[in-house]
Amino acid sequence: MEVETGNILAYVGNVYNTEDSLLESHVDVLASKRSPGSTLKPILYASLLAEGKFLPRQLVPDIPTQLNGYSPENFDLGYDGAVPANRALARSLNIPAVKMLQQYKYQRFYNVLKQCGFTTLNKSADNYGMSLILGGCEISPFELAGVYSSMARMYMHEKKNKGKWNDDDWFMPVYTAGKPTKSITEGNPLFDYPALWHTFNAMNEVMRPGEEGLWGLFSSAQRIAWKTGTSFGFRDGWAVGFTKKYCVVVWVGNTTGEGRPDLTGINTAAPILFEIFRLLPRSNWFDSPSSGFIYMPVCRKSGYKAGPDCEGADTILVSSNAVNAAICPYHRVIHLDKSGTYRVTEACESPATMIHKPWFILPPTMEYYYKTRHSEYKTLPAFMPGCQNESVKPLEIIYPEEGARIYVPIEISGEKGRTILKATHRNNGIKLFWHLDDEYIGTTIQFHQIAANPAPGKHVLTIVDENGETVSRGFEIEAK
Repeated sequence: MEVETGNILAYVGNVYNTEDSLLESHVDVLASKRSPGSTLKPILYASLLAEGKFLPRQLVPDIPTQLNGYSPENFDLGYDGAVPANRALARSLNIPAVKMLQQYKYQRFYNVLKQCGFTTLNKSADNYGMSLILGGCEISPFELAGVYSSMARMYMHEKKNKGKWNDDDWFMPVYTAGKPTKSITEGNPLFDYPALWHTFNAMNEVMRPGEEGLWGLFSSAQRIAWKTGTSFGFRDGWAVGFTKKYCVVVWVGNTTGEGRPDLTGINTAAPILFEIFRLLPRSNWFDSPSSGFIYMPVCRKSGYKAGPDCEGADTILVSSNAVNAAICPYHRVIHLDKSGTYRVTEACESPATMIHKPWFILPPTMEYYYKTRHSEYKTLPAFMPGCQNESVKPLEIIYPEEGARIYVPIEISGEKGRTILKATHRNNGIKLFWHLDDEYIGTTIQFHQIAANPAPGKHVLTIVDENGETVSRGFEIEAK
């Protein structure tokens, strides 16, 4: 479709072969309701940026997560520990997306989707819950094209609209030539221009390991903001992309809803999307916004607003609302002995001889995964022997999460399965002593994992290190 006018230039609703009844040629899938997979993630990113409490490159946790018995997983089944939000979007990582929705709240995101013009969300926000961001709802390709083309159109009209939001720029595709368009927003700005700018740039990011790891197969003579999506069970493969001139949406799948192995957006829909863009006239990339922004020093490592303890900062363009963004929580000054080898306190070292140094410190679980992907990450130095500890927690349980409900299935052999309990400690060589409901179950060194077979019901896991540091976690084993 043409972005400026909204006119549909080409529309193919289905493969057309009436002799083969299995193709169901009469079904127009472009108007049908399908699971969107990851195609709504850019809308959440833009919503967070427009709110101002979230910054474009802010670190988002990417760790094992469980929500009311549901455990989202990334496409590659791995964890980064922490990942910048814009990279999480470009890589289509599921766990960071869920963490971002936790911050924004699914009820608010549901309202944003309704305001965008999606008419197929005919159940309550609570019915969809956190699954909204991973494709747990239904939308039509037709309306997806309308929303993303409206984002592009609204952005291009910034100067014309003098930095204001204009309802008349937000409408669904024009199916019949000459038919007047109707605004679908209700006077409340959905996004601001800096939020859209950063969203478009994240969608244009080319280094896309993970779900979109085959990005390198697609060369383009122009910059395109694009996103793929894959629904649960490989039933829907999506690709949506836009430039200043055109918006293209591709859906691939079976009209019966039957899934197919490897039916993913990147494998099936993206090649068609890029082939279409190769046939279309080129256009230049979007200009940077001219209103509604400020420049802010941002911590180079965390992406948060730079604090006094950050080691380096970059000044970036952000939404004016970001004045209230949080200061970097991951940098703090630590105190070292005069050799710079050990951490110390006043109890064992004179402040006059201490070295005071800013340090990038992630929580233990985030650190556990982050340092495997970031060789430059420096763990905290050990305390000088005999020197008292301070407030930084060295021990943390990775799995299960507090209040987790776990079902342990029967193995193929017929034997009852076991659940793997995981923890991490900043000191790799330290011993951990594990207790389940006050009963000792084992000791670990370096690799802190234990297989257990708790009976159905509520349990408390308690872990103690050899220095007496203790952490506990309550969870429940479900019978079925």
